[in-house]
Amino acid sequence: MCRNGWCKASFEVTDEDLVFYDKVSPTFCGKKYAIPPPILCPDCRTQKRMAHVNRCHLFRGKSTFTNKEIISLYPADRGLNIYENDIWWSDQWDPLEYGRDVNMNTPLFSQLTVLIKEAPHMALFNDQNENSPYVNTTGWAKNCNLCYGADYSQDCYYGEAIYYSRNSLDCLHGQNLERCYESIDCNDGYGLLFCQNCNNCNDSAFLYDCIGCRNCFGCVGLRHKEYCYFNEECGKEEYLRRKQQHFPLTSQGILAIKKQRRALEVKVPRMCFVGTNNESVSGDYLFNSKNSVHCFDSDSLQDCKHCSNMRKAKDCYDVNYWGHSGELCYDCLAVGENASCILFSLFVWGGTENMFYCFECISCSDCFGCSGLRHKKYCILNKQYTKEEYEVRVDILIGKMQRDGEWGEFLPVTASLSAYNETLAHHFYPLTKKEVEKRGWLWRDVTDEIPKVTKVIPAEQLPERIDAIPDDVLEWAIESETSRRPFRILKPELEFYRAFDLPIPRVHPDERLQERWLLRNPRKLWSRKCGNCEKGIETTYAPDRSEIVYCEECYLKEVY
Repeated sequence: MCRNGWCKASFEVTDEDLVFYDKVSPTFCGKKYAIPPPILCPDCRTQKRMAHVNRCHLFRGKSTFTNKEIISLYPADRGLNIYENDIWWSDQWDPLEYGRDVNMNTPLFSQLTVLIKEAPHMALFNDQNENSPYVNTTGWAKNCNLCYGADYSQDCYYGEAIYYSRNSLDCLHGQNLERCYESIDCNDGYGLLFCQNCNNCNDSAFLYDCIGCRNCFGCVGLRHKEYCYFNEECGKEEYLRRKQQHFPLTSQGILAIKKQRRALEVKVPRMCFVGTNNESVSGDYLFNSKNSVHCFDSDSLQDCKHCSNMRKAKDCYDVNYWGHSGELCYDCLAVGENASCILFSLFVWGGTENMFYCFECISCSDCFGCSGLRHKKYCILNKQYTKEEYEVRVDILIGKMQRDGEWGEFLPVTASLSAYNETLAHHFYPLTKKEVEKRGWLWRDVTDEIPKVTKVIPAEQLPERIDAIPDDVLEWAIESETSRRPFRILKPELEFYRAFDLPIPRVHPDERLQERWLLRNPRKLWSRKCGNCEKGIETTYAPDRSEIVYCEECYLKEVY
């Protein structure tokens, strides 16, 4: 049973799990230090890791090195040591200056928390972007705004986990998208509006679970079709006539179309999970994977468990984000690029190995409890040792952690540099302010800058049709329908909405992102029966949901 004070969930530790924990248990001074079985359930372990990472909230501040104005993951009142990225990566400062001896009379977690808060941090986890100051966890992007995980993308706005995409707005999870809007889990698409779980589709709107379709509207479960309107093939002229009656789109019109498509969705069978080319896997959105259990949004996994958003990983448990590749990693977040034997760490990448309880360390090996190191070996709390000294001291230190009940546990949420409602944890495990503060965690009340505008208008007062929106909307601040948070429309956005006859959004970008997340199934597995052969299946569709859910075999027979 989970030993969190607020969670009593039961969970199983299998013989295979024990074999894995033994495999990743390190050896120092000839003694193997066993990784103990976890005391928290998989969800609580994930929540604890994710509560340390802010991906989608940006703040204005100043570099503590140059005093220049910067955009950062951390608000100025957090009192942290934040450097602009080019300074952080430079030789103008030495992370070993923050080194300190281990105090054997104080828990290591307390000492490591102090080090992490004192050592410098890069303002954003970005690399080689152009004209994209308001992005995070993104590299090689150009002209992107408020995107999070948008590598190699251009002219994209308000997206998360979209790669190799161009001129697309408000999309979530996808790659090779162009001129797409409000599309979720779509790949290789062009001109898609309000589509979900679609691949290789073009010039279509309001599709769900379609492959190889073009010029389709409001369709579900189609394969390689053209000129279909709510699953009816109607020919080009009739299709264009029916489609055009919906444009220009309005907010109310969009809701009506979604309601009509939803009525069709519950009639068309769907597969129990999204994925292809897998063998012995469980989870959702899995591809090219083998022998992986309870994993999500991942590709090319082998012998992994409780992992998500990983690419090319082997023998990893409880790891979220990255890979490319990762091996023998446990209880980590954002580790990859040839990462091996990384335990209980955050943001460790670049040919790293044998790293324990480390934060934001690049191209290092054999370090314990360090923060902000680059190209270092044999360090403890950012202090340099010889190989022999390192072995002896870590041997003693792990023994201390075992006595203090810390060995085998991730850093507590109270050590996080971010407020809970700024972190990934709040995406997947949302809590109220009262609940967060009851647990002793940090909460940050949202306060938006007052934009310098000529007019502030409640979203409800916006004209419904885009052809009634004047050019000076670019000088307005719009108050979100749901929260009254102000936001602005940018010129490339307005051009996009006009090109596709779309209405101006009425909800703040942060809230739109959260709404898209809610359209995806939860990362939770239920047992239910195939709607056709009644074979037992494991799926992210709860048994009481109205969709017709088939096992993979029955589904493939149905659609091909």
